[in-house]
Amino acid sequence: MQATATASVPASARTPRAASRRLPRIHPLFVAATLAVTVAAAGVAGAAVWRHQSDTRHAALSQWQLLATSAGDAAALDQLQQAARAGETAARAALGETLISRADAATRADGERWLRMAADSGHARAQFLLGKAAMLGTLASGRADLQLAWRQLDAAANGGDIGAAYYLGLLYRGGHGRTPDLASAARWFKVAADGGVAHAMFMLGNAYREGEGVAQDDARAVAWYEAAAEREHPASIQTLAMAYRNGELGLAQDDRNYRQHMAEAAHALKHPAINP
Repeated sequence: MQATATASVPASARTPRAASRRLPRIHPLFVAATLAVTVAAAGVAGAAVWRHQSDTRHAALSQWQLLATSAGDAAALDQLQQAARAGETAARAALGETLISRADAATRADGERWLRMAADSGHARAQFLLGKAAMLGTLASGRADLQLAWRQLDAAANGGDIGAAYYLGLLYRGGHGRTPDLASAARWFKVAADGGVAHAMFMLGNAYREGEGVAQDDARAVAWYEAAAEREHPASIQTLAMAYRNGELGLAQDDRNYRQHMAEAAHALKHPAINP
């Protein structure tokens, strides 16, 4: 009889405590979203740590390179050599840049070797330096290597190195073993000019002045000459001076501006914009 009475009691009345302890159901999508946010936050934090470590390492390499190059610091050079031998691409590039500027051929050859290793790993700065040396004939051999110059400067420019973009523009303009391509030259000068290279601004100004690879446009020529002049580029300042003297490039003859620009050109020659 007792069993029958118990069975007649509704389930909700028999287990009030169990009902009060029942937790709300959590939708699986909520769990997935929460997990995704947590993982993303961890990823952002990890990326920030990596960037900090990378920046710190870059600063150390730059400091060692500066000391080894400008002060002849043997300890700093040794630090670069250790890092390069350990396989660090950026260190190989920095060591190569340091050594290839030295006077003796054996040291330059060692620098070239390290630059080649870094360039083969896709280091844009190393590709630029190797290509520039090959173009200018400052490799250990003392001779130009135009095939190497084209290959390395093209890789570096397409990798974002603005100095390489400038020299690649020079290659296209002069041909250097190929047919000159003035349109490509102007395009790469524009890339370098947009990156702040004063010499590229001057070359782009010349292109617009003469209509070489771009439509002839005096106003744009003047704009690029002025941009380069602001960066202490003597040839650009002198070009503007002569334009004011002769009433060229859409500028009215102006003796005052002519004299002012000539004075600025003389001043700029004391500390001109440096080639990349």
